[in-house]
Amino acid sequence: MTRRTVVFLIVVSVIPVLSGCREIPTSATVKNGPLFLLHGSGRLASFRIYGPKPGRKIAVPFDAKSLVWRVQPAEGYFKGSPVEGLQIEYGIAPNEYTQTIPDNGTAPTLPDRQVYYFFAETTNAPPAEGFFYLDGTAPVQIHVPGLCQSGFVGEVTALKCGTKEPYIEPSNLEQFVRENRIDK
Repeated sequence: MTRRTVVFLIVVSVIPVLSGCREIPTSATVKNGPLFLLHGSGRLASFRIYGPKPGRKIAVPFDAKSLVWRVQPAEGYFKGSPVEGLQIEYGIAPNEYTQTIPDNGTAPTLPDRQVYYFFAETTNAPPAEGFFYLDGTAPVQIHVPGLCQSGFVGEVTALKCGTKEPYIEPSNLEQFVRENRIDK
């Protein structure tokens, strides 16, 4: 065989191996329930839902005081289920998962006309996150422009992105949701 043929055979045999190693970021679609349909190449390390603080209508991501529900693998962080095709229904821990927030009892009812934040933490692939609005019908996934948080641990405050100014919620939440919905 010529050197050129050998190089070609090596490249052709390596391409399938490398393409099989590609991470597929986690994605989520929110349905009635709310029910979260997950896709991607990772494994679910935890799933969290944050709700708005009293007197607010929009949840602040990663605010420990706003965490209303969390599940994680019973066998440990790296032992989660593959996310491809995984369904997470709010308030019901999937098989092989343990509800850690609340630590006893059932998950609280999510009041309508509020915006919630979910975070699907995964291993071996980027996570999925997003906001959804409940209005008594089907949940609506939305984008919340301009909302950033002061950190990622503990008590976190809502800030206007790129500043240290407080994030001001829209006065008409229903209009805000209509203008910022993510149609899937």
